[in-house]
Amino acid sequence: MDCDEFLMQFREALDGKVPENVIKEHVNYYRSYINSQTANGRNESEVLRMLGDPRLLAKTIEESSKFASEGQQESRNRYESGRDNDYSYKDTIKSRHIRLPGWLVTTIVMAVVIILLTVVFKVFVFLAPVVILFLFGGFLLRTIRGWWRGE
Repeated sequence: MDCDEFLMQFREALDGKVPENVIKEHVNYYRSYINSQTANGRNESEVLRMLGDPRLLAKTIEESSKFASEGQQESRNRYESGRDNDYSYKDTIKSRHIRLPGWLVTTIVMAVVIILLTVVFKVFVFLAPVVILFLFGGFLLRTIRGWWRGE
């Protein structure tokens, strides 16, 4: 078998099973592959033997073409319907989890606790004189009332 017979069998095996542009594309690819290998010094029959049965190659291309067209049709249907039933944008957001190391989580929690305690303490220190004044004023008021009443 020579290159032309190989490509003819290949084309016949694909004819009617895949679009014409796919057939032309693959025929051109295998023709250039065979030519490049023979230009590099390989024997044409050796190259054809390495490629194998042209009908088997055609069957592989037919199956991959079906698979690709089914995938394109599914994505086209999803696009046209405006949603993806299997995998939506919301699902991708919900499924993203960030896993932090334990030491980092502990450090963050301790920092938050320290900051909260600092804020509480500063508020207490700021308000302590006012509270002490009110307590002292209340004590004086009671003492004066008690003294006035004669208790």
